[in-house]
Amino acid sequence: MTTEQRVALVAGASGGIGLATALKLAEQGYRVAIVARQGPKLDEALERLKSIREDSIAIAADLRDAASRQRSFEQVDAAFGRLDILVNCTPGAAPVSFIQHGIEHIEEGINNKLLPYLDNMKLAFERMKINRWGRIVNVVGNMWKEPNPGSVNLGLINAAIVNASKAASIELAPYGITVNGVHPGSILTDRLRSVWTRTAQQNGSTFEQVAQSAEASIPAGRVGKPEEAAALIAFLVSEEAGYITGQQISVDGGVMKSI
Repeated sequence: MTTEQRVALVAGASGGIGLATALKLAEQGYRVAIVARQGPKLDEALERLKSIREDSIAIAADLRDAASRQRSFEQVDAAFGRLDILVNCTPGAAPVSFIQHGIEHIEEGINNKLLPYLDNMKLAFERMKINRWGRIVNVVGNMWKEPNPGSVNLGLINAAIVNASKAASIELAPYGITVNGVHPGSILTDRLRSVWTRTAQQNGSTFEQVAQSAEASIPAGRVGKPEEAAALIAFLVSEEAGYITGQQISVDGGVMKSI
């Protein structure tokens, strides 16, 4: 099957890495559906996609809601009649330390990210198994492996997603479906800007000071671009990457220290 016949669903694609991925896949010829909350950002994202491939669609949905997730996949069925690629790229909870955290911070991560990722994977599998071919990529984050004391809730959710993804990769491999994780470091997105802004307010510093400190801690000496993460995702969903599954790959300029 040619790239032009493949269908990709990118969850959380109104901006950042998700949108960069959707645009990259459209440029490579895939038919693309994006899903995110309704609003101007989703409308703008669809306009950019349609400038590349006219048959692209946008689905307005709150992915925290199970019924909305189900409807999103049904809309892909109606528009394209198949699904070959799923990219999960939705944000999680606001970071909080162990001492500061409450059960509500854990529940936020579960509802915003863990349950949507797992449910989307299951819904995608039900469609991919028909053609015995599929690609699932979960955009997670380095804290699954290297905890940050100030973000205990993020590490907890990320580790759960990676564990489930690894198990799924083994079970889905006989169906020709791969499951991999991509773990961004500091990628210059609106979300990173908001984190740096909040950090500056908490520390009594400026946004520029926080940004400079962050860049100094990165071996590459700079933050990454959404397009750099998108390039890796585009490879992992390609035909050529069919023998790569169950893997966790960081896009972080060398920040992760563990091996």
